[in-house]
Parts: sequence; C-alpha cells; structure tokens
Amino acid sequence: MQRDTVLRWIDTISALIARILRGDRTASIDLARHQLDEARRMLLGPVEALIPHLDPQRAADLLADPHRIYGYAQLLALESGLARIGDDGAWRAGAERAVALARLAAARLDPPAVDWLRWADAAEEDLKAEDPGSPPAPA
Repeated sequence: MQRDTVLRWIDTISALIARILRGDRTASIDLARHQLDEARRMLLGPVEALIPHLDPQRAADLLADPHRIYGYAQLLALESGLARIGDDGAWRAGAERAVALARLAAARLDPPAVDWLRWADAAEEDLKAEDPGSPPAPA
C-alpha cells in the first residue's frame, strides 16, 4: 500500500466528516462510514477481519509497515469520531486504540515520527478532557 494513497483517503474522509460537522446536507454519516469501510478494506486487505480482534501490539506486528499502522490508527480515529457523532458509547475504545497504534507506528521509525507522536499526544489529551473522572488539565 502506498503511503500517498493512505494519506489521500484520510484527507478525503476527514474533509467529509468536517462537512458533516458543519451541517452540510450533501454529506452524510452513512457516506462517511462507507468510505471508511472501503479505505479499511483496501488498507488491511486479507487481515481486515482479524486485526480488530488483536491487541494493538499484535495488530502492529501483523501490519508491520509503520505507515500502514499509522494509516490504520488514523482510520480508527475517524471511525471513533463518527461513533461519537452518533452518540455511540463505543467511540472511546476506538480512540484509545488509535492512540496506541499511532505510538507503536511512530516507534517503528528511526528516528521516531515526531508528528505522529504529537498527534497521539493531542488525541490522548482530548480523551482525558472527555473523561469526567480525570483531573483537569493544567492551565
């Protein structure tokens, strides 16, 4: 899988989700889910059915390529965002898995991908902000 193709998918789906959030009537959650499903099938190929059942470390080991792992993390984050729009309580698990996979992907590069780690840090901060039991972020 070429890295540029994965990045184009992520950009396209991100733009569609942004349109949904802005209330654009030409964009729909169903269309976004369809595009996410298609991107996931193309990215994961024959291991698509297996990957969701593995812990992040084993999933990363199976995917092997850091760019493929990070692309999958990005897709999971987008899926969790859609689940959140629909008020599906499962969004948090997907977001946490995305953060874990992004960190594993970044660590597989030498030197580690700093922008990927920043993305994971920001996503983790968002998760903490949504957790009513967590202490407030320092001012």
